[in-house]
Amino acid sequence: MAKSKSRKICGSWVIWLIFQIFFGAITGCVARILKGHIISGILYILTGGFFVIGWIVDIISLILRHDYVWLWSK
Repeated sequence: MAKSKSRKICGSWVIWLIFQIFFGAITGCVARILKGHIISGILYILTGGFFVIGWIVDIISLILRHDYVWLWSK
């Protein structure tokens, strides 16, 4: 149930994918903060999407799973 609630907050995964491709670190930061991972969101923006590797992983996970990899644990 928590997964469907977070999807309502974050909206369509396609919109997040488009924003993630063009505005990687900012979008990843916002998504993490919206899902309650504030420290992870701040680290994500400060490190440029975890040194671009996290940005690429987020794009792949949005395409394959329609969600962010780093947020599965919540």
